[in-house]
Amino acid sequence: MTIGATSSTSSLAQITATAGVPPKGGIPILELKPIGSLTLPPSARMARVAVTPSLIDPSSMINAMKDAGVTSDDDPSKLFAEVYKDGKVVARLYNGGSSATYGKAEGIITGENEPYDGGPQLAQWRANKIAAAVGGTVKMADTAQTQSQWATSYAAEQAKRDQAMAPYRAAMDAFRAQMGAWSSDAASPGVSKTA
Repeated sequence: MTIGATSSTSSLAQITATAGVPPKGGIPILELKPIGSLTLPPSARMARVAVTPSLIDPSSMINAMKDAGVTSDDDPSKLFAEVYKDGKVVARLYNGGSSATYGKAEGIITGENEPYDGGPQLAQWRANKIAAAVGGTVKMADTAQTQSQWATSYAAEQAKRDQAMAPYRAAMDAFRAQMGAWSSDAASPGVSKTA
C-alpha cells in the first residue's frame, strides 16, 4: 500500500514510502551523520525563530508581586477615605490617589485637570469633589496617610516591585535582543526575506 508518492525529479522526493518492507538501497541509520547548518546553502537554512520567554506570564508576575509583599493601590489596607450619600458608600479613595466610585458618583472623576499627580493630596481632592457633586460627606479611614508617609511607603513598595519584576524585565530584554538580532540578520545583504 502506498503512503505517499511524488513525481518530482529530486532523488529524495522519488522515494516512495510503502507499508511493510522498507525500500531497497536505502541508507542505514547508523551511517547517517549530522549536517551543520553552515555547510548548507542559505536557501536551505531555516530562519531563526525568537522564542517568547516563559517567564513572561501575567499570572506568574502577579504571584511574584504577592510573594514580594506588593499590594495594589486599592488594597483595603491602603484606604484613605470613603464618601457617603444617604448612609451608603458612593466612593472609596486610596492613599495612592486611586478611587472606586459607585452609583451617583460614577463619572465624576475623569483623571483630567487634576491638581496633584498622586498620593493622599489627590485622594483628598477627589473625595471633596465627589462629596460636593453628590451632596455627600467624606469619612477619613484609620489607614489614611499624609503625603510624606505615603511617599515613604510608596518608595518602599516600588523597591519591592522592582525586585520582584527584575527577572521578567531581564527576560524581556533578552527577548528584545534576540528579536533585534534576528531582524538585523534578516536584513543582511544576500539573504532573501521571502519564502
